Amino acid sequence: MKLYSLKILLPFLCFFVLGSASPRMTGEEIGKYIQKKLKRNDQTLKINAKNLGDEGVAYLADSSLLKTVSTLILYKGHFGDEGVRALAESKNLNQLTALYLENNNITDLGVEHISRSKALSKLKVLNLYHNQISDKGAGLIADSDSLTQLRELNLSYNQINGPGAIQLIQSTKLSNLKKIELGYNPIRKSAKDAWKRFQLMEWFKDLNRTNRLNEVGAGLIGDLGVEVLLQSSFASKLERLDLKNNDLTDASVIALSQSKKMKQLISLNLSKNNITDAGAKALAESSSLGKLKKLDLNFNRIGDEGARAIAGSPNFINLESLKLGQNKIGTEGAQALNESKTLQNLVHPVFGFY
Repeated sequence: MKLYSLKILLPFLCFFVLGSASPRMTGEEIGKYIQKKLKRNDQTLKINAKNLGDEGVAYLADSSLLKTVSTLILYKGHFGDEGVRALAESKNLNQLTALYLENNNITDLGVEHISRSKALSKLKVLNLYHNQISDKGAGLIADSDSLTQLRELNLSYNQINGPGAIQLIQSTKLSNLKKIELGYNPIRKSAKDAWKRFQLMEWFKDLNRTNRLNEVGAGLIGDLGVEVLLQSSFASKLERLDLKNNDLTDASVIALSQSKKMKQLISLNLSKNNITDAGAKALAESSSLGKLKKLDLNFNRIGDEGARAIAGSPNFINLESLKLGQNKIGTEGAQALNESKTLQNLVHPVFGFY
């Protein structure tokens, strides 16, 4: 009975599996299709989920209709490296600045065609999301003499482990590259950290360019973010730094306290982190935080030792607001803060939450 049922179901299963892909488009169909598309906008050609195949992409690349196109999108076109080779060798794509080849069957060989192509030398955006590209392909892009204008690169959902990612980040030939997407790759931790550093540095540049540097704390999750910030040239411009609820440890606080780039800081919010007495003592001993007027350490793990260090610090003479609520400070620490000879300018109660 089960075998009989399977025989009946098999043709239907084949129909759904094989029938899910649309029939391969002929050259004539492709020609009519792109002609219709480019009538609306001769600079952008978007072909979604059409079964082009390598031959169809080759036909497309050979069409003089593409001479005005600056953005080409071939999503789920059922083609691979041979189709990419046709695009890379095309004489009709001299105006192309953005190429999207998502969800296809492109391997490192296809990337090699792109990275050596003179026809694609004006590309500013290259999207190769969800293909079969490895570290080798990423390295080819990083070392390309043709893709020097690239600003955005998407290699998410491929097979990149790490070396290729680091090559991209450290590439001297891709000096214009501002955005690299590498999500859903089996990337090792060392490469992930390098990628994170790259993203943070580009974000710092953007914040500086748009006069929003004081918003930098919102993206510095974990100690790595603070480390990268302090390595940048932008840190010395900061007057306000909000690092609340950023999963920071004493390591970040010690680094901030010892950095000479923090000398312009007026306001520092370190609430809702994992700071202990060690971090509080580092802040108290800092010679770089003399201009600080506001210091928020609410909701941490600071005890009496840290409170005493803050209370006795001559570096906090300019503090107007100090918040130490919801820590581990007992009677001894509270008394030291209350009797401090340097914390004379405080406007807000030390244990307030506003």
